[in-house]
Amino acid sequence: MVILFTSPLIYFTILCYSISVVRLLASPNLVLNLVHSNQIHSHKPPHVSHIEEASVSKAKGTGDIIAHLSPHVPFIPQAFLVNISIGSPPITQLLHMDTGSDLTWLQCRPCINCYAQSLPIFDPSRSYTYRKESCRTSEYSMPSLRFNSKTRSCEYSMRYMDGTGSKGILAKDTLVFNTIYDESSSASLPNVVFGCGHDNYGDPLVGTGILGLGNGEFSLVHRFGTKFSYCFGSLDDPSYLHNVLVLGDDGAKILGDTTPLEIDNGFYYIRIEAISMGGTMLPIEPGAFQRNYRTGLGGTIIDTGNSITSLVKEAYEPLKNKIEQVFDGRFRTADVHQGSMFKVECYNGDYERDLVESGFPIVTFHLSDGAELSLDVKSVFMKVAPNLFCLAVTPSTGSLNSIGATAQQSYNIGYDLEAKKVSFERIDCGVLFDY
Repeated sequence: MVILFTSPLIYFTILCYSISVVRLLASPNLVLNLVHSNQIHSHKPPHVSHIEEASVSKAKGTGDIIAHLSPHVPFIPQAFLVNISIGSPPITQLLHMDTGSDLTWLQCRPCINCYAQSLPIFDPSRSYTYRKESCRTSEYSMPSLRFNSKTRSCEYSMRYMDGTGSKGILAKDTLVFNTIYDESSSASLPNVVFGCGHDNYGDPLVGTGILGLGNGEFSLVHRFGTKFSYCFGSLDDPSYLHNVLVLGDDGAKILGDTTPLEIDNGFYYIRIEAISMGGTMLPIEPGAFQRNYRTGLGGTIIDTGNSITSLVKEAYEPLKNKIEQVFDGRFRTADVHQGSMFKVECYNGDYERDLVESGFPIVTFHLSDGAELSLDVKSVFMKVAPNLFCLAVTPSTGSLNSIGATAQQSYNIGYDLEAKKVSFERIDCGVLFDY
């Protein structure tokens, strides 16, 4: 993948690293601007379809416990990236924020395999603050860790269902964050554990690596307390300036309706109780959303690393049937190349005229304790060509439901890990800091 910057704003942001005053974080609290992935131009290999998206589940260990796999093959790329620098002196990177992964990783020299990126690939030999990290592992370690006695290093391995993966050395170094709404333009966090990826394979992802915001052992979230929040504008508008990630107990915006949060294997689970469309409840059995606590299967996770939402068949089929009932045969199903691990329904039609202007019904996820997540047209469909649109919801390949980034548009979503609550507030992200 060849990445070229198309926005002067990104050039300016990167330039700021060389002229800003960096401060060490005494009381961690960061407000970070998110870079829309459509501000980056990418050329995919010919065999990679625009709509190829990975499953969000895999079997871990020798059992059948379902854990998470981040997609990292965005849907016409749809992702939000965090502008950071790593090392001393700092090297700029753009990392895909992912609440479904806890390990932050990026490409490192020397490369056994590295995909093309326009930003410099991090060379740990040139950073005087780089250190190897010791190994610690558990039965269901994610990532997989192995101590190499010959190199005296802890080797990690990440494998994703879409064929993407990363292998390398578990290490630690200083991260520098480009902050906003702050008197200082940059803030430094020392001794951050990350994966230094020397062998990165499969279809390349958007950005230069992953910023892990899950709740596992290696997550950055733990360095900032027990709260964080983020707010996305429209994925259709890459020029929107107010996409934001807030890390830290004092700054995180916990607003609106709240629903209980369960944390298991580092993943954020919430409970969907029902789905409605245009005010009509869909005929979905409640068991479609329940977790089996004995096996670890089922349930619903929140995942910014996945562009689209996936539902188990028992929930997906009633939703698709209701959507096609509203279509009333007006749109022919499009013949679009799809990956073998998932299915995306596409239709020949005019996105603006047939969906936006016609007032397509709101799809609502009804959550525990009365919270609601309402999905308008842009959160249910994606325009992929002038006369082609696709569902931004797919059937799950396993028993896990996942709420992707597209469904989280136009919401501030706040996580209170101590209280075990997630909050949802539909809002223009630009007014957040007027609260």
